[in-house]
Amino acid sequence: MKSIIIFGAGIAGLSAAHELAQLGYSVTVYEATDQAGGFFRSARLGKDNMPTEYSWHGMGPWYHNAFDLMRKIPFSEKGSIYDLALSRPVDFGIFPDNDKAKFYDGLKSIPTMFRMNRWEFTKWSYLMMKTWTSNNRSKIKYDKLNAAQAWKPLLKETAYKTWRSCFGPWIGSDWPKVSLQTAGEFFKKQLTSKLPHHHKADQDGPAWTQDAGIGWLLFKGPSSEYWFDPWVTYLKEMGVTFYWEKALTKLEFDGTSIISAYCGEEKILGDSYILAINPFFTAEILSETPELERQGELKLFKPLVKGGPHTQVSFRVAFSEKIKFPRVRTAVVVSDSEFNLTLFAVEQVWDNDVDLGQNIKSLWTGTSCISSVPGRIYHKPVDICTKEEFIEEVKAQIYSCGALDKLIKEANNGRGLKEFSIEKIEVWSEWVFSREGIKPLQPKWVNTTDTQAYLPSQKTPVLNLFLAGAHTKTQAQVWSIEGAVESGRRAAKAIDDRVQVLDQDQPMWTKSLSKIDDLLFTMKAPQLIDTVLISLILLAIPKICKRFKKVALK
Repeated sequence: MKSIIIFGAGIAGLSAAHELAQLGYSVTVYEATDQAGGFFRSARLGKDNMPTEYSWHGMGPWYHNAFDLMRKIPFSEKGSIYDLALSRPVDFGIFPDNDKAKFYDGLKSIPTMFRMNRWEFTKWSYLMMKTWTSNNRSKIKYDKLNAAQAWKPLLKETAYKTWRSCFGPWIGSDWPKVSLQTAGEFFKKQLTSKLPHHHKADQDGPAWTQDAGIGWLLFKGPSSEYWFDPWVTYLKEMGVTFYWEKALTKLEFDGTSIISAYCGEEKILGDSYILAINPFFTAEILSETPELERQGELKLFKPLVKGGPHTQVSFRVAFSEKIKFPRVRTAVVVSDSEFNLTLFAVEQVWDNDVDLGQNIKSLWTGTSCISSVPGRIYHKPVDICTKEEFIEEVKAQIYSCGALDKLIKEANNGRGLKEFSIEKIEVWSEWVFSREGIKPLQPKWVNTTDTQAYLPSQKTPVLNLFLAGAHTKTQAQVWSIEGAVESGRRAAKAIDDRVQVLDQDQPMWTKSLSKIDDLLFTMKAPQLIDTVLISLILLAIPKICKRFKKVALK
């Protein structure tokens, strides 16, 4: 029986462990922290037992590998994670300070949602279609363009600011950094993915199907309690061994293979090794062995992490009274917030028996999605706020959101948000605030401009070393839960070809047009849609000239 050593018990590492363990391999997982889940884990740290989490995440209709895997993990004797732990779709809305909230209701709702007029929507659609009908051009050229800057000349200020406000909450990468390629890829998957995911009837209604355009699903409780704890339990039953608080510190390389690994002074031996740790730590470990660092895919890590870690700070706002919402499963983008806040009241989807914490009746989980824009009180970005300043800024930006206050009044007999006293505001404990700059205990990587070219494959030139994580090459392409699961499966498949990985589906029309644009890109011609438009104009010119000539002769 071959032995597999996996470093990292995040989603990618656990996915690889799951696939290989069920094929009969001896799998051991080493994790630097004391729990599984990586950037998706939750915890209960305080005396009040209030749940907290790194950040709240949804699962879209294109999460094919993630949902497939969840079907194979028992949640209880009654069914799987997929069957019992997932909510119905959230109702995402854009909430400005001085206007009404607007919600997604199909493609026709996009102009209203993002406060675009018809001409702005036409120009917005034109650029979006260029990303959807590009393949190599998008990966090579559009990846180097900032998405917000690309759309800025096409939209007026209100529409531009509203549109970019969804990048952090939805794509997961802040608008000053996310590339046009990533933004286009994300929305193409979200709005066109056709592979349906069928869900059984539950206490909220009859059986239903999640497909293209259908919103994000959440767990019905804290992520560790509703996914990672049952998953680790199941993996242990499959024979996987776990070691906690064991960080990889060194790899020993003989020129062709890894002969051992070290967690501090402890020597670890295995037949194959999978690095499912974040790329910043991977880059540090590789730098200790220059000969290893120069190997094929491994030399990509330095440029991959050159932009530094992503700062996305999560927080919880706890109330001693339950706050109602007029719509079901309302999710909020505070679109005029300097910190690009997104909020969700977890009791809208969590099971009734999930403890929100002592004396807590309503618990909002939130995330500050951007760290470089100064706030409205202290005029400092998140990067250099103290923890107290950050909390005051978050509070002020939430209270300033007129659309949110209006919705709260509508469902709570005229009582506005300020009339509900805040029990506490908690910030994820691993963020270290200081005037020298905020730092995480675990740095987070996300797609930014100019990262596409440096994504490593799961298989490396080192015979027994493999990579996993949403920072590796996947069909998902976007840093996400789906990307992490897919990468773990692909790392396992590189070891054993019996592992199955589900492909991302794509409409035939975008696939076909992208192939045509690949040819145009090779010829250094304009993008396909630009080429069509230019051709139409050139064809129209003789007719226009002929008409003018007739008018002139009269």
